[in-house]
Amino acid sequence: MNELGTPILILRLRKTLLADFRQYSLEQWLSHIQNQHWRSIDLKLDRIAEVWKKLGGAPSPLVITVAGTNGKGSSVAMLESVLRYAGLQTGSYTSPHLVRYNERICIGGQAVPDHLILDAFRTIEATRENIPLTYFEYSTLCALLIFQSQNVDVSVLETGMGGRLDAVNIIDNDLALITSVGLDHEQWLGSDREQIGAEKAGVIKPRGVAVCSDPNPPDSIAEVADSVGATLLQLGTDFHITSDLSDKCFNWGSNHHQIPPDWRHIVNLQAPFYGIHQRHNLAGVVAALAATSEMSQVSIKHLHPGLGTAMLPARCQMTFENPMVILDVAHNADSARELARFLQQHPVDGETHAVAGILKDKALEPVFSKIVPQVDCWYLASLEGDRGQTAAELAEKFTNIYPDQIVRQFESPVEAFTAARQSADNQDRIVVFGSFYTVGDIIEAFEHDSYVL
Repeated sequence: MNELGTPILILRLRKTLLADFRQYSLEQWLSHIQNQHWRSIDLKLDRIAEVWKKLGGAPSPLVITVAGTNGKGSSVAMLESVLRYAGLQTGSYTSPHLVRYNERICIGGQAVPDHLILDAFRTIEATRENIPLTYFEYSTLCALLIFQSQNVDVSVLETGMGGRLDAVNIIDNDLALITSVGLDHEQWLGSDREQIGAEKAGVIKPRGVAVCSDPNPPDSIAEVADSVGATLLQLGTDFHITSDLSDKCFNWGSNHHQIPPDWRHIVNLQAPFYGIHQRHNLAGVVAALAATSEMSQVSIKHLHPGLGTAMLPARCQMTFENPMVILDVAHNADSARELARFLQQHPVDGETHAVAGILKDKALEPVFSKIVPQVDCWYLASLEGDRGQTAAELAEKFTNIYPDQIVRQFESPVEAFTAARQSADNQDRIVVFGSFYTVGDIIEAFEHDSYVL
C-alpha cells in the first residue's frame, strides 16, 4: 500500500495502461473513449468542468457557441468561412461526423490530423484520473485542447444536444447563436418547444450577447435571456432579412444598438446552401458576425466572398446523375420537411427510391410523413450502435404506419444503396436520409476504390 492507501499493484497497472495508451491508434482511442462511461449520454457539466480545470484549459480569444435543433451545421459552416476569409485562425467543433472522426475538429476549415487528436487524448487520459467521461465529453475536451495548442483566434462550438447541460457549455462564450428550435431528443430535453427552447437558451451567458435565428421562437428563449441580463437579438424583431423577386438574393438590416452602423444595411446576400430555411440561418450568421465585429475585426467586405466559399456536405447534396443521387442527413421533422420540399421542387421523370436508416430513439412518423408521398420504393437499413436498430425493427414500425408502401430490408446502408442503384433506371433518383450514420456509410463507400456504382 502507498501512503494514500492505494494498492501498489493498482498503481502499477494504471502506469502500464497509460503506457499502452501512448501507443493507441485513433481507432483504438475511439473504442476506448466509447466505453469509459456507463452511459453514452449523461447530461451533466461537473465531470467535464473538473477535468478542464485540471488541464488548465483556457478558451480562445473569441468564442461563438451555436445551439438549436436544425441549422447548426449550416450556421457553423457560414460563420467559420467568413471568419477564415477575414484572416482569422479558426477552430470549429461539430458533431457527429459523416465518415472520419477528424471532421469534428477543424482548424482553418480543414479536419485536424490524427497526431493532434492523439496528443490531446493522451493528455486528457493522463489528467482525468478516475473521473468518467462520455464519448462526447472526451471529444469536446479534445477539440478545446487542440484549439488552445494551435492558438486559434476564434472558436465556433456547436452543441451536440440541448445547450444548458451540453459539454461545450463549460466555456463562456462571447456570443450565443440559437438556430431553429423543434422537437428532437424529447426524452432528454423536454416534450414541447418551450421546454426545448429553454434548454437551448442555456448557452446564453449572464450579461452576454445572444442571437436567435428562429423566425417563430419559443418564448422561453427571451425569458432565459432576460433572466440572466443578456442582450438578445431576435430575427423579425431586432434584425430582418428580405428576398428579391428571384428568391435567391437577400437584403439584411438592423437598427439594434448592438449592431455597428456600417453593418446595419447589407444587400445582395446569397445563402450558400439550399433550402428556404437557409435564409434564416444566413440572417442569424450575419447578426452574429456584426455583433462580434469589433472583437474579430471582420468587416462587410469579408461577408460576400466568405459566404461564397462555405461548404457543407450531405445537405440536399446531389452527387450523381443517371440516376440522380441525393444525400441529406435529415433525421427530424423540420429537416425532413425541407428535404421533401427539395424533392418536390426538383422532380424527375422516373421513380424515387429512398434509402433510409434511423436511430431507434427518433419518432418515426414526423420524419417520414412528408417524404412518403414522394417515394415509390423504400430500402430500409440496419444501423449499429447503442441507439441503432435493425432494418426488421424499422420495417415493422414503418409498415404499421404506412402499410401500402413497398419496403425492402438490408443489413447496412451500403447494401441498401447498392440494391437501390441496381433497381433504378437513369431517369430515376435515389434519396439517402435518416441519420448521419446512414449517409456517412454511403459516402465512405463512394470514396472506397473497390466500390463500383
